[in-house]
Amino acid sequence: MDRRILLGALFASVALNVFIGGAFVGAQLQKARTPPAAAAMEPASVQRNPVTAAIRTLPPERQAAWRDGGPEHARTYGPKAREARRLAREAMRSFGEEPFDRDAAVARLARARGVEHEVRVAMDRRLVDFAATLPPGERRRFGEALARPRLGRGGAGQDHRGALPDR
Repeated sequence: MDRRILLGALFASVALNVFIGGAFVGAQLQKARTPPAAAAMEPASVQRNPVTAAIRTLPPERQAAWRDGGPEHARTYGPKAREARRLAREAMRSFGEEPFDRDAAVARLARARGVEHEVRVAMDRRLVDFAATLPPGERRRFGEALARPRLGRGGAGQDHRGALPDR
């Protein structure tokens, strides 16, 4: 084969490979900068944590007031929430034990859910007490934000506790 043709074919091949490689790298960089479609469609006020989303609807001084109560709440109820998760994990791990003690597993889960319920009731009280300090317009916005369907793990149509709405 003629050396010029071979050199031309080699040059064309290199140029084509560089072009394809550049296109691939450019597409990957663009993909990294573009948010996922679901996140792009999701309004900024709808987030996985409805309490955080609701607090963000309030003026900065009210947000600061909510955050001021956070450390005490976390100190009091954080250990209880961890205990509820620990009890639930223990119950789940017991599924592999032989002989399987169904009643003990149910009792562990009941204890876990009881502790978890106590933590949720405390959060509900904190939310209500905080809402009572807000002016009517802010209180209404806060409540509406808390009641919005949640996008994410639970999917739309589920409330902030993951339960299906009443029909």
